[in-house]
Amino acid sequence: MTLTTKEEAAASGFKPWKLAVAFGAQQDGTQLLLDFMKRAEAAGGRYVSDVHIVLVSDQDGEPVECRTEIVPESSVEIGRTLQSTPGRTEMRHHMVPVTKTVFENQFQCRSVTEPRTVSETYYDHQYDASSKTTRSVPRTRMVTRFESRQKCGLVPMMRTVTRFEYQFRSEYIPPRLELVSRQYTRWSLKETLPACAPSSPQTGASPSMPHRIEGEVYGCSLEQSPDEPSQEGADSESRGLKLRGQYRQSAMAKGLVPASCQELALQALPVRGDEEIGQAASTTEVEGEGR
Repeated sequence: MTLTTKEEAAASGFKPWKLAVAFGAQQDGTQLLLDFMKRAEAAGGRYVSDVHIVLVSDQDGEPVECRTEIVPESSVEIGRTLQSTPGRTEMRHHMVPVTKTVFENQFQCRSVTEPRTVSETYYDHQYDASSKTTRSVPRTRMVTRFESRQKCGLVPMMRTVTRFEYQFRSEYIPPRLELVSRQYTRWSLKETLPACAPSSPQTGASPSMPHRIEGEVYGCSLEQSPDEPSQEGADSESRGLKLRGQYRQSAMAKGLVPASCQELALQALPVRGDEEIGQAASTTEVEGEGR
């Protein structure tokens, strides 16, 4: 599974489909993005492009939809040019970044060392005086080893951050894209500046869950064989097959038969708080420069 440019995804030959995952207030963008990618992968997706994070807030009694795009660094300028096209977006005064001190839960990873007890077989050499021979006797013992791994989850902290007002209103924490990059792409990811416009019935989501992450997914296990050779290597293929296998077992147990790739993805399990996603970035007290 790879988060990439639209051009590279289209060149794969897989048929695209749209995935939209709604979320509520007080959410961490890092965990939301990892959840989105995991759902796409569990549905058989091979590539993801055109990922947008959409938050809806109220401005003078009118719903306003603010949209940012997660893009490979090389195409950031293209994204900003499109967002500033005359007549396409309407900039609002709540777009001005502000700095505040907040107490919130941030998604972080850290290295932990934990004991692990395993069974070990060793050989005891015994000498037989009567036959003057030595023999090896297998024996079993329990040993405890200390192993290091990456543990991820939400950590409460107080810090000074610079964000847009609409993000503070939803108590939304922008994603730490370096953590997403390490697992799902070779690109350095960037988030474009937000483009805000009045929400409409055509573009808005359900009033009870207006916020969402959406993107184009290429590849779906409903349309291709799960055993089809992967273009991303054995490790990626093994992970994708495992996720799809977990979903199939869950769906069979519940008697669920998904009607679309979107439905298949939404039924996948969300990201666990302690899921291992690679090396952690160092923690900083001040976040970003106002995206």
